[in-house]
Amino acid sequence: MTVRFDQTTLRAFSRDILDGLGGPPETARLVTESLVRADLRGYGTHGIGILPLYAGMVDDGAIDPLATPTVDRGDGATVRVDGQTGFGQLAAREATAEGIAVAEEYGVSVVGLRDASHIGPVGEFAERAAEAGMVFLAFTNTAGGATNTAAFGGAARTLSTNPVAFGVPTFDALPYDIVADFATSQVSGSVIRDHHRTGEPLDDEWTTTPSGDPVESPAAFMAGEGALLPLGGRTTGHKGYALSVVAELLGGLIGRNPVVGENDPEWLANGGAFVLVDPTAFLSVAAIEDRIGQFAAHLHREAGVRLPGEGAHQRTQTNRSEGIEIPEHDLVPLAETAAGVGVTPPAEIRAALDGAEDVDDDLQTW
Repeated sequence: MTVRFDQTTLRAFSRDILDGLGGPPETARLVTESLVRADLRGYGTHGIGILPLYAGMVDDGAIDPLATPTVDRGDGATVRVDGQTGFGQLAAREATAEGIAVAEEYGVSVVGLRDASHIGPVGEFAERAAEAGMVFLAFTNTAGGATNTAAFGGAARTLSTNPVAFGVPTFDALPYDIVADFATSQVSGSVIRDHHRTGEPLDDEWTTTPSGDPVESPAAFMAGEGALLPLGGRTTGHKGYALSVVAELLGGLIGRNPVVGENDPEWLANGGAFVLVDPTAFLSVAAIEDRIGQFAAHLHREAGVRLPGEGAHQRTQTNRSEGIEIPEHDLVPLAETAAGVGVTPPAEIRAALDGAEDVDDDLQTW
């Protein structure tokens, strides 16, 4: 079951929790903006429901809520951004902003990102770059953490989900930009975690065990059984595996982040390579709009076909007008996290919790 909330309510709740975790007001505001943005687009696994995970990372020192990223512009079109183990959204925003500025000057930029804890949906930064008129490519790794994916032909957890993202600005050709953001595994680890919390079974094509059979349940996977298959699964997973290898190495070589095999941390720390290109160095805006418009019209001639980014745009319009859907199973851990930092949830969330299942007795008194 899900409950819809006005985004103003969720923003206030998120800022209060982040403030309770020790984040300065501006940090709480910026991280909240990213979390609510994810919820608006329908990416609830990376919305405010992820705050309990962040609280655990803060408690264990994997996120320093007071840290801010540092920037080192190299010669020409290169930039190095160090997240300093702070909230990853801050570092990725900085990397994107620097990449845009340098690409405006040189026509292209390459940004290396390291030590950024968890940056959330990489598609946010593809969107931000595309909104500024830039083509965007991102390849990320996790500094050796969160290894839950098998190499093609294997069954051990040897890789992370290594998300990649791409953005193409459409200017005025379409009401949204072309954005693709996906794990290089069959699904992200967050999807498995979500199924574990809801009790929904796993698709047989998502996971493998040494016998070649899928993992039987989300609980078994969360307990360490089996691994995610690379994107493409048992038949064409060599393609997702190759993407994962490239993302891992680019995160290590350009991002200067450790690669899997160098260390085995308890938590992840995102690093990556962001590449931004000014398409107007090659075509005029009018020519770009014309080409994209004809391409989109070609695809849309078939009913039901959508371009990457179109669904997120439509969900955002719905959620802005009707409220953001938050699953009941996210409300209880959010309330527990809030209670742990002395925050009382807004009245709307308390009311929803009164009807939620499995609410701890001590959470029913505010």
